[in-house]
Amino acid sequence: MPELRLGNWNIEWMNRWFASDQTAAAFKRDQDISGVTDIRQLASRVGKVVESIDADVVTVQEGPSRLDEMGLFVESVLGGRYDIVGPAGKGQQKLYALIRKDSGVIADYARIDERHGFDFDDVYEVDIDGDLAVDAYRLTRPPLLVDLTLSTGRVLELMTLHAKSKYVHRGASLWNDPATRPAFIEQALLARRRISAEAMRVRTYLDQRFAREENAAIVVTGDFNDGPGLDFFERRFLTHNLAGLIAGSPYEPRRMLRHAFVDLVNKEDNYTASFYDFIDEREKRPLLDHIFVSASLFWDDAGDRATDGTIEHGLWQASVDDTKPGHREKHPSDHRPQSAVIKL
Repeated sequence: MPELRLGNWNIEWMNRWFASDQTAAAFKRDQDISGVTDIRQLASRVGKVVESIDADVVTVQEGPSRLDEMGLFVESVLGGRYDIVGPAGKGQQKLYALIRKDSGVIADYARIDERHGFDFDDVYEVDIDGDLAVDAYRLTRPPLLVDLTLSTGRVLELMTLHAKSKYVHRGASLWNDPATRPAFIEQALLARRRISAEAMRVRTYLDQRFAREENAAIVVTGDFNDGPGLDFFERRFLTHNLAGLIAGSPYEPRRMLRHAFVDLVNKEDNYTASFYDFIDEREKRPLLDHIFVSASLFWDDAGDRATDGTIEHGLWQASVDDTKPGHREKHPSDHRPQSAVIKL
């Protein structure tokens, strides 16, 4: 039985590796990135992780803003062994899919810009600021969609997304000062309303896809900036759990997406990032990055589980260079990569 192997990774601020003042793609000089004294060595360690995942397709968040910059990374670090689909999104953090040229499972692929009249770059109406009036809104980073034609003849739709960040500029200082805490809460809730609107937009698209094709083969990967559990704002201000919103309703089980690895990874290892939460005043290890699959991929025709996945902590740890100073040079990224295998 053929198997499709997928990888997903938010590779921290790849765009900062490259010189913006060059016509042709070029790596920056060493130390042009704060705290990084060897940019090419960092890129090489990242490349080793990508290769070690050994996937037919790897989806990337926070990729460079220019296609030729990702091309430079693929050619000089990955030996040109991947085709590049992308970029998608806006700003300096773009979305890509890297498809292995010698994959025996992926026979063909095609980027999707619009499907059944649904364009993720369109403006839509949603109440962003809670004033009970709808606003015209557009996704901060429209996702990347790719049709993968498999060797079996089946077509799998791959979506990768990077949801809007919950980050608030100067958040810790605003929160810690009683006089400015209300301003922080207001900004934080606005960010959460926006990310909720973006998650709902993704779910709306998925519902339309399943309405047209109940057994559609769909994989959704990416950095959702959210995961299991409820944060301060979800508990106190009744905001959405965003990953759950994308996954779908249990009242429509055929349209629900299933998680590739959350139930397979030990509790203490079920995280993809770590940071100090100044609101709860403790170190947190949230699961922000995900691989979701449709029901038609999660189970086979006999009803047995057909998708397994994991968080690649070992590959990430093996690429940590403790001889280097500072987080950004020491670690390949602030997120851990994940992988999944789908039996076809």
